[in-house]
Amino acid sequence: MSPLLTPSPPGSPTPQPVTRQVEVPAPPSWRVRAGASSDTMWTVTSLCWDRPAAPATQRPDRPPAPADLAPTDRRPPIVLVHGLGVAAGLGVPVAGRLAATGTVLAPDLPGCGHSSKPQPVPGIAELGTAVASWLPAVVTAPAVLVGVSLGCQVVLEAAAQAPDWVSAVVLASPTVDPGRRTWRSQLWRWQAEQTTQSVRLKRIQLTDYRRAGVRPVLRTFSAALADRPEDRIRRVGAPVLVCRGTRDPLVSDQWVADLRRQAPDARLCRLPGVVHAMSHDNPAEFARVIHGFLDELATTGGGVDGARARVPG
Repeated sequence: MSPLLTPSPPGSPTPQPVTRQVEVPAPPSWRVRAGASSDTMWTVTSLCWDRPAAPATQRPDRPPAPADLAPTDRRPPIVLVHGLGVAAGLGVPVAGRLAATGTVLAPDLPGCGHSSKPQPVPGIAELGTAVASWLPAVVTAPAVLVGVSLGCQVVLEAAAQAPDWVSAVVLASPTVDPGRRTWRSQLWRWQAEQTTQSVRLKRIQLTDYRRAGVRPVLRTFSAALADRPEDRIRRVGAPVLVCRGTRDPLVSDQWVADLRRQAPDARLCRLPGVVHAMSHDNPAEFARVIHGFLDELATTGGGVDGARARVPG
């Protein structure tokens, strides 16, 4: 089996998430746009899955040495960042699988879910700043940032701003393809993408869109079209894995290949039969690839100078 298809251990227990709220400073650029009377702090609400307690197999007076630990025991915390207008709940299916072997956090980005609803609507860089400020408050070690769709644009900015708190980056279904950065092009591809979604996913999206508000979602979408993730990724020194499902009409194969080439240390993984919203509708496949990527980095030492993972496709 390829290292990037490492399954979760059989019978691994899945913890239940708890809700956490953390206040982060509003980004300076947003405060300038909002005016002197604007809020100085934003509340970021997140779901947190803590790793189940390991069996007591070693002496209580001596913690295991790093060399004695399996790759799955050395996995860093994982942060799942959702896409446009939705919230942390969209990542619950994959989070449950990833949490079998480590800590997983899924924040509601400001403007979405149960987090603050700042006005004016934050831009992509400002959302990245919020995530970068939030990380030191919720993790005790550098985390793996996993972005899905628009979340990819956000985590690239967060990784560039907070390199000491980021050990790796996973970009799943990264938006927005440079050849498709118009409202017209995105609209008909979005309609095609709707046909690949499960009924449950559509229900979650409808609830999340109502909570976020149609106008703020459209403003965020406009900001995403103007963003250039191909420039942002050059500022990321951590190892990067770019993932695309073959049933994704929003993200082209050429785009993910081009994006991978822009990063100092990147891999590319094509997932056969997987859709755009892989964190919800293809969680088993997505979790296996993430676990395999992290196991490969743990085995090779990771980092920009480490050996590149052997990625299928």
